[in-house]
Formats: sequence, structure tokens, C-alpha cells
Amino acid sequence: MTSRWVGVAMAVALSAAAPGAKASPPPDPAQAFVEAATALERGAFDDAIDRFEALADSGFVHPDASFDRAAAYLARAVSPQARPGDLGQVVAGLSEVLQLRPGDREAAQALVRVREEIANRRLRAGLEPAVVTVALGRAVVGLLDEVVWLVLAGLGSLVLALGLAVRAVFRPGPVRLGAGVAASVGAGLFAVATAFAVSAGQYRRSSTPAVVVAAQARLLTADGRPLQPQAAKERHVAAPEGATVFVTARQGRWLAIEWGTTRAFVAPSDVRVLARR
Repeated sequence: MTSRWVGVAMAVALSAAAPGAKASPPPDPAQAFVEAATALERGAFDDAIDRFEALADSGFVHPDASFDRAAAYLARAVSPQARPGDLGQVVAGLSEVLQLRPGDREAAQALVRVREEIANRRLRAGLEPAVVTVALGRAVVGLLDEVVWLVLAGLGSLVLALGLAVRAVFRPGPVRLGAGVAASVGAGLFAVATAFAVSAGQYRRSSTPAVVVAAQARLLTADGRPLQPQAAKERHVAAPEGATVFVTARQGRWLAIEWGTTRAFVAPSDVRVLARR
């Protein structure tokens, strides 16, 4: 725990020292984190959760804070004081960690175990697993990070330029033929990677990942009526605890979401939008 306290303290210090940085709303985010973590260590789960939530509400974002908030919800979820949606909050916290620090293996492994526990609980309750087909475009684009697609587009552009340059210098023959093939491959890579990079940017700007933090989130129509099974492509009328959805807009009292290939509306209290830097 101490190493995480140090990490958060350093993050606060650097943000405060940065030129033009805005003052953080809480008086002392590092101290608030330490107090929340201390409450968690002594088993005061409700107190720890309240403190971590206050820290999150203040706008403070750090992967270690998200990780420990998830730990607090997990501790309560397996205690007699468990509340509906606690495991969904764990999924949200761990998902935030991986969004803020993609290489965190501990968070990734914990996320898999928590999702398995949610699925097992659904089975014990007689509920079928909610199998959702991810929209093809989002699935393909999501195979790689937006930055990686941009790097691949740059690589394709470079290969294309070199291939054309070699073709211009050499006379017809094996070298010129190979350069032509390389230029064709580079052009294809450039076109595909650029298209995927643009799509990834559009998804990032037009939607925000969120996690269901209720026992289930009822899928609604735009006017707040329950979504009928035949109207949902996935034939679900509710998204289960821990499901990842994408918030695309706010319309009146409801949030517009994409869940797999289903587009619907949910109550804001049923989902937690993941924090971004």
C-alpha cells in the first residue's frame, strides 16, 4: 500500500508544479488518499469507499486511487455488508486502472476473476449469462490502440515512399519489381491503418466507456419505457452488473448507450462512466 501512497503523492506534486496547472479542488488529495487507504486497511469499508468516492468526485484521477477504490468495494462485496452493485464498482475501478495504465497485469488478472465471480453469481441465481456480440466496427478498431494505428499508418507511408523512390532509380528488373510490391503493400497498410485510426478517434470522441454498477441496468427507450425484447438486437432488456457499455449522449433524464449492437437508454445511477485524464 505504501508504494501506492508514494505514487499518488508524486502525481499530486507534479500536477501542482506544472506551469499553468489548475489548483486541485480538494485541499490535499494526497492526504485524502492516505486517509482512504488507511480506512481500507483497518477494515472500515464504508468509510474507505466514501473517502475514495469523494476523491473521485473532486476530479482527482490516478490509477492507484482507482485500484484501491476497487479493493474497498471488493472487500465490502465479500462481507456481510455487501450491497447490490458492489462487484460492478470493482469492475469499474479495475477498468479505470487499465485505461489509465494499460500494462497493469495485477489489475487485468483481478478484472478477469471478478467478471467470473459475477457470472457465477448469475448462474447460482438462475440467470443466463448475457452473451453480447460486440459491434463489428468497434471490435476491429479496438484490436489496437489509436496511437498504434497511427504508427502503422506512418510505417505504411514510409514503405510506400521508399518503394516509389527505388522504382524511380532502378531499371526494370528484380529490384524494381520488389520495390513495386513493397510500394503496393505500403499503400495498403497506409490506407487501412489510416481508416482505422480515424475510426478510433471518432469512437473516442463520440463515446465514453462505462460499467454497469447496479444489479442490472434496465434498457429503456428514449421516452423511458422498458425496451421490448424484439426491439433489442441482442434480445436483452437489461445489462447485467459489470457489463461494459459506451455512453454516447445524455438525453433528458437518461443516458444513451451502446451495449454490443444494442442501442438504448439507461438511468445514470445504473452506470459509472470511467475516468479519463
